[in-house]
Amino acid sequence: MGIPSQRPDRWQIMSNTIPAATEGTISDWVGPRNLQLGRSYFESDAIIDPRRQANAVKGWCQGSMPQPYRLHVTFGADGIDEAHCSCPVGGGGRCKHVGALLLAWQERPDDFWVVEKLDTGLHRRSKSELIALIKRMLQLEPDLETLLETALPEENRGSAPVNPEVYRRQVSSAFRHGGDDWMASQRVTRDISITLSSGDGFLALADYAGAGIVYQVVSRGILENYEMMPDEDGQLAEVVDRCVEGLGNCLVGGGDDAAVREGCLQTLFDIYRFDVDFGGVGLGEAAPDLILAHATEEEKGAIAGWVRAAMPRGESWTDGYHRRVYGRFLLDLEMAHLNDDSFLGICRECGLLAELVDRLLTLGRLEDAVAEADSAGDYDLLTLADIFREHGCARMVEPLLAKRTEASRDNRLAEWLKERYMERGEPAEALALAGRLLERRPHLAGYQEVRELSRALGVWQESRQQLLDRWSTAGEYGLLTDVYLEEGEIDLALRSVNRRRTGSLHGVDQLIRVAQAASETHPQAALDIYRQQAEILIEARGRDNYRQACAYLIRVRDLYRRLSQESVWTGFIAGLRERHRRLPALKEELSKAGL
Repeated sequence: MGIPSQRPDRWQIMSNTIPAATEGTISDWVGPRNLQLGRSYFESDAIIDPRRQANAVKGWCQGSMPQPYRLHVTFGADGIDEAHCSCPVGGGGRCKHVGALLLAWQERPDDFWVVEKLDTGLHRRSKSELIALIKRMLQLEPDLETLLETALPEENRGSAPVNPEVYRRQVSSAFRHGGDDWMASQRVTRDISITLSSGDGFLALADYAGAGIVYQVVSRGILENYEMMPDEDGQLAEVVDRCVEGLGNCLVGGGDDAAVREGCLQTLFDIYRFDVDFGGVGLGEAAPDLILAHATEEEKGAIAGWVRAAMPRGESWTDGYHRRVYGRFLLDLEMAHLNDDSFLGICRECGLLAELVDRLLTLGRLEDAVAEADSAGDYDLLTLADIFREHGCARMVEPLLAKRTEASRDNRLAEWLKERYMERGEPAEALALAGRLLERRPHLAGYQEVRELSRALGVWQESRQQLLDRWSTAGEYGLLTDVYLEEGEIDLALRSVNRRRTGSLHGVDQLIRVAQAASETHPQAALDIYRQQAEILIEARGRDNYRQACAYLIRVRDLYRRLSQESVWTGFIAGLRERHRRLPALKEELSKAGL
């Protein structure tokens, strides 16, 4: 397993303070499947350089990539606390490679070197040794040289400003060396997180200027490269979220430091703007809320100017969407200073119809609100209709919806109107709309609704016959079957179910429902349906099909017994077995089912 035969004296086996791992605890952590796969890795000596450090075990696992995966598992008093693997799915340490490391710890604990804690090992070295070690590390990883320029967070660091260019080079290096394969974002995130930790360190020491610079540089670097770097698992987005949180903390802790506040606010706005222009994927989604919560009224005025400058002027759908998003943020920023006319002006400028109509209704300008609603498309009109209803003015907009439903194919408009009529106890008006909707989209629920409304008006028998005649002429036998089943007319259901069009959406499920309903009064017809479907499933092959076919055959057997035709059943099942004697899986399922 890659363990040297001679170990330096410092690798002394210490008393074992890590809980023993059992297959049960390993399986609980990585899952039974990953435990099985992990064993194959372990038994093929894929675990390299296993070692123990305090309450953790570490190592490498040679997986499918040329570079082995880095592993560590940390234990607590009750077992495994956390784990990690550098493979694409190993962020939570629940993968097969971690399973292999844990199996190695369980079965070959003596193969694990005992390593000092990092801090202990560093403190033991002299300054000259540390310098020599750093030089050797830089020979292996030359890109780490930029870390030597980094201002480290520490008490009494002095008044020397943090140089943003140093961190900018680190972020640029992370993207430059991240690659373009499916693990690129993981590698970039790993390297950038090291840079980001400096910001967290400055923040912990209340160095808000230093922390703000790091968060600004890291977030801007990610935004500059985000469109070119696949981030399907959202790791880079999580780093941006951490930057947003850090910038918010700098705003809170930075007090009146104008430079800190301006840099943080500008970066938060840039993150917000990037997300809006990118399509609203939720990148740094807390940014606008932090701005609203922590910016002064004077700062909000300046940010409102940035919003207006960012707002597109075109007429495309995308431009309209962006204007609406920016417009809502603009209203929030200027809310404390807006009078009614200014508010309405922004709404009109940005296409915020819902906000516009809501304010007009609040002001009692009902005719203006209806006029604005008339300009809306069908989708927006529904939202506006609900706003009218919330203000107790639903009747004001109903004529507009009634007119629109005559030409619109959006059935939701008629549904909204119908619900209002039903709420007010106006069944004739509701029935007219329910009938129109049922004509457009025939379905059982619509039929039931028309039936209920027609009965209330005493016109059901005539309406029912008209509906059934219309669907029969149109060949809607699947729907007719549902209606007959629901109304208990089994004879008619059996007649119509066999007249459905080939490829009907109602399918096998409806046939089986008819058979179930017919079992008591028409057992022979039900028996025929079950037999037919069982034969179809058997011809389709496959164990799942055989299993379902057996379920139907059990019903066939029971129906034959009810009809006192046991001999017919015996001949049928014997013939079925003989016809399919070359299907061992079917015979096995038949035996399991007692057939």
